Amino acid sequence: MKRAVPLILLLLSSASALAAGAGMEARNYVARRLTAEGHVQVEVTGVEPSGDICRVSGIVRKVFAGRAAAGDSLAFRLPCGADAFWTADKLKAARLAEVFVKPGLNGLDAADDGEGLRLLDAVTALPQSVDDPALVREMTESIARYRIDAEVKRRNPAAALEMTQVADPALRARLLAHAAGLMAAHGLPQADGAADEAIAAVTALPDADTRLETGLVALESLAMGRARKGALALAALLEPEVDALTLPSRRDAAGLVLYGARIRSDDPAGAFVSLSKLSDPATRRDRLSNMPFAQKDFSPVNPDSPVWMDRLLAGAEALPAGSFRTEALTGLCRTVRNTAMEMTKMPDLLGRAGGWAELAARRGHGPSAQLLALIREAQGGVSARAEAARWHAVSATGFDAGPKAKAEALKALGTFTPVERAAAARLIQPMSMGEVSPARLVDLAGR
Repeated sequence: MKRAVPLILLLLSSASALAAGAGMEARNYVARRLTAEGHVQVEVTGVEPSGDICRVSGIVRKVFAGRAAAGDSLAFRLPCGADAFWTADKLKAARLAEVFVKPGLNGLDAADDGEGLRLLDAVTALPQSVDDPALVREMTESIARYRIDAEVKRRNPAAALEMTQVADPALRARLLAHAAGLMAAHGLPQADGAADEAIAAVTALPDADTRLETGLVALESLAMGRARKGALALAALLEPEVDALTLPSRRDAAGLVLYGARIRSDDPAGAFVSLSKLSDPATRRDRLSNMPFAQKDFSPVNPDSPVWMDRLLAGAEALPAGSFRTEALTGLCRTVRNTAMEMTKMPDLLGRAGGWAELAARRGHGPSAQLLALIREAQGGVSARAEAARWHAVSATGFDAGPKAKAEALKALGTFTPVERAAAARLIQPMSMGEVSPARLVDLAGR
């Protein structure tokens, strides 16, 4: 019976007819070697070409990895055509080969049929094919993540968690967070426990730099997978270490990870706090403009989007008074107004446009209040007229308004009857009594 070939090995290998050195990236070659079944030195006793494929047979003389033993017979296949890295003539001249082997469709294949296969004159105590340690670490983690992905998709959390049990404590923390995020995304109940274990693994790292670097990677995995509870807990633990960084560019980069985790984890107030600490104004503005789109399927007609925008605005309002609070509120309110303005172009969406505009108008955004007033006028009716007068008054003294805003509001309020202005005054101040002039209504709205 033919042996089944693991999927990851098929994905990491090229078609057997391709030349081994055809531009494969170094990372993929390292991955081939890491996933090999064995790593041995073989005394070559025969080479059998068959088309562009050669079968190399021999006796194992040195074992670096795998189940083979010295003295075992071993054969493997690899491309050996005219364009191959190792041609048939070169292989026939070999006395000894160091090779990584993997299961193939017809026995063993060379896992790396390029530079990873070495032709030697004599057996050596140490392997002659040695990879860059940094690449080995990177690809070891990538392969582990791939395998964890596969097990979580099979809804086999026990197998996924087993793959996180590696010797390197920093890698273990990152893999645990990766598993927790995936489990959360797939609705597996083990997600919270895995997240707690990941956080404990991060906090146990003794070196401060390693702890922060590992923690930020783990945080992204938790947040991307929507493991919200774990992501917010880890963000809170990392925040003091991020704040303590003295290099602005490094602090900003780490702060953006905290921001991203918090906005993805449904904590806009915390996200604003992280954003407020960035030193680069352009980066802050960019993130502010993109905040609404942190909600999946954000759109004017999504009924959940106004709720999300209201929460964003509330988060901005909760910031301490200062330039960033003003910047955040202004940017978000402009987004709201622009959204409402676009909706007014479709008559059947006029009511929804009013709801959007009110989100910013209630925060005192002058242009949004003016737009809302016009929408209410267009809707007509006694109550709508009173609402319109109220919002015209708010637009007169609201922030982000132009220099003519007050004059325009007073002019508009002059078109309302005394009864309508009095009703508007009661909306602003329920105990308001007596005649209400346009100027008095503006004064009430500005208090």
